[in-house]
Amino acid sequence: MAPWPIPDPQFFINRLQDEMNRVVERVWHGGISTRPFDGQEWGPAFDLYEYPDRFVLFVEVPGVHPNEIDVSHAANSVTIRGRKEPTTEINEQTRAVHAERRFGAFCRTVDLPAEVDSARVSAKFHGGVLEVTLPKPEANRPKSVKIEIQDE
Repeated sequence: MAPWPIPDPQFFINRLQDEMNRVVERVWHGGISTRPFDGQEWGPAFDLYEYPDRFVLFVEVPGVHPNEIDVSHAANSVTIRGRKEPTTEINEQTRAVHAERRFGAFCRTVDLPAEVDSARVSAKFHGGVLEVTLPKPEANRPKSVKIEIQDE
């Protein structure tokens, strides 16, 4: 018998899968060109959080004006589309000494793990971050019921 508890192997497999997904996402949309694979020059990074009553999606889009962003919801996914324009004129006389920033159109579709109330989806933009709030329908929210304990 081991001197410490042996964790569930499924836990390690799930964590490994999550980390591999993050690595693929970073490579796929982390500032490098993805043109041969999905036709985009770049794709913004995002985080999705789940709360008891809503999902909140944060999308990093620095340098993109809010008027250049389109957010749409269909079924169990949210799609963010936009375009990031270069901040300086680049022509045949311009030589990039070092260039990591990416420009052009982007499209990210985020699959949601549950239904959301489409009529109440909202978005706001601050500091180069788009925040999309996706409320859960009342029926899908976890309910807590207080159970009284009788003293005998």
